[in-house]
Amino acid sequence: MLVSLRVAVALLVAQATSAFAEAPRSIVGFRVEGHSKVSSRTLGYLTHVHLGDQISAEDLPAIQTALISSELFKSAIVRLEDAPGGAIVVATLDDKWSWIAAPTLYVSPTTRAFGGGFVENDFGGRDQKLLLYGQLGTQRSLVFGTFLDPAVHGTKLTYRIDLYAEHKVVDEYANPPNLPTSFAVTRETTQTFLDAGALVGWSFRWWLVGDFRLRGAYVYYRDPHDPNTGVAAPAPETDGWDVSAQARLTLDRRINRFGVRWGPYVQLELEQSVPGLDSYGFEIGLVRAYYSWRLFCEHELELRVIGNAGYHLPLNEELTLGGATDLRGYDVDQFRGDVTGVVRAEYSVPIVRWWVLAFRALAFCDSGYSGFHFRRGSDRDYLPGDLGAGVFRDDVGGGLRVYVENIVVPLLGLDVGYGIQGHSPELYFELGLTDF
Repeated sequence: MLVSLRVAVALLVAQATSAFAEAPRSIVGFRVEGHSKVSSRTLGYLTHVHLGDQISAEDLPAIQTALISSELFKSAIVRLEDAPGGAIVVATLDDKWSWIAAPTLYVSPTTRAFGGGFVENDFGGRDQKLLLYGQLGTQRSLVFGTFLDPAVHGTKLTYRIDLYAEHKVVDEYANPPNLPTSFAVTRETTQTFLDAGALVGWSFRWWLVGDFRLRGAYVYYRDPHDPNTGVAAPAPETDGWDVSAQARLTLDRRINRFGVRWGPYVQLELEQSVPGLDSYGFEIGLVRAYYSWRLFCEHELELRVIGNAGYHLPLNEELTLGGATDLRGYDVDQFRGDVTGVVRAEYSVPIVRWWVLAFRALAFCDSGYSGFHFRRGSDRDYLPGDLGAGVFRDDVGGGLRVYVENIVVPLLGLDVGYGIQGHSPELYFELGLTDF
């Protein structure tokens, strides 16, 4: 009897001790240890917890996942340290290289481009982003710079500034409805676009951000002609000011882990030209919905649905399909319209790890629609192929990605797509700063 009583008392004491040890405590501070330049203030932003929040040991795995998902660290170990009034969140971190300066090479069905860029993904240890890039290409030359602070002084406020200058040859394809295998270009025009913008936003949750952007550009067109004969053609659009306001809401609960991503992403965007400042008077609405699944630890299945609709769009704002980001079995910007839609499925698997490189293979299927339904007035010179009911196109293909272990962005992408209606393979290759 005495032994049973002692056992019962011991169990009660153990349970009470365990309950006390696991009782949530208030967060009273953050501290960074290890090989990391991240500041303590930024650590709170990256862990998705804040001063005053209740925390226990059960929350540590989720915090470690959030840190790895930021793609700033090779490893992250989190513990709680007792402190007056609660606990300090202590993270032992090993940074990836947060910056890269590298040449770039882009090869697509219609263009070749060479450039160079600098990316800093954790400027000053505050998770600020800086991107500087320039390229010279056969079809498109550009230079741009952008700076983003996702948490100004550790608050929920975010801001971004950007400058962009582009000089490119705009190809307008014939796209005859009765000949889907045609890749004929009816008109070429040289377009120059000079743009600047500023954005402010607010993080309602770590996964929900709303922002507002004001941007202005001047655009002008030169040398419109028929590339087949060299004969001058009517200008597709008048020169003018393109000034608009953009409102956007983004839900992003995706988790990233060494090239594999899973979770939901939804974005809604509305853009309205600014009366009195803008020359064109247009509107655009956009919705993106992605979902990714992590399978078998390192496999990924991603589905994307994208819809866009515009009203009275000038040439430079027209919605296009064709290229590495949507229809990979067709030429870049082969299809134009003011209403577009894309459905895309992609499955990627690991191939091999060698030295600091990780190789992944992927297979994809893309489907898209493009057409004009809300055309502009007399200042936009449409081609006969633009006046139909629109086109549906599909493709299938495969590709390769190469990641460097200590760098936060993939450094090489290669996709080969086969257009089902076009009956033609297309190759997209990007080295340096990939955008697939």
